[in-house]
Amino acid sequence: MWRWTGLPGASRSTPRAEARGFTLVEVLVAFAIASLLLVAILRMLTVDLAGGERSDAYTAATILAESTLDALGVVTPLAPGAAETRDGRFRIAASVERYHDPGGVGGDAQYLVLYRVAATVSWRERGRERSVSLWTLRLGPQS
Repeated sequence: MWRWTGLPGASRSTPRAEARGFTLVEVLVAFAIASLLLVAILRMLTVDLAGGERSDAYTAATILAESTLDALGVVTPLAPGAAETRDGRFRIAASVERYHDPGGVGGDAQYLVLYRVAATVSWRERGRERSVSLWTLRLGPQS
């Protein structure tokens, strides 16, 4: 018995192996590979976002430390001591101490002396303590 399938040269005895399409195993393997690639791409994006947040925090902390150093001796008198304040999530520790130059001419008869002015800004990020420390030498009256 002959049956027409509508395709030239096709008959009922055409083997099943010639059928076109994907098997279930091929589809699952392709889906697994696509999933792994997607996870890798998403991981890179989240790492980049965390790096951007960390960079923003370091920039803000550096600006706070610089403005603290600028204010010492201008807004507040330049005298030995230490102070600590908070600004949002940042903790700012500032200190002023007399700088002793080992090779310099010194003595208590000087009117102007060098002070070491330091500012440390610290904050907590993802369970870790982070900080930025800056210091400079400033010329001021002897106290």
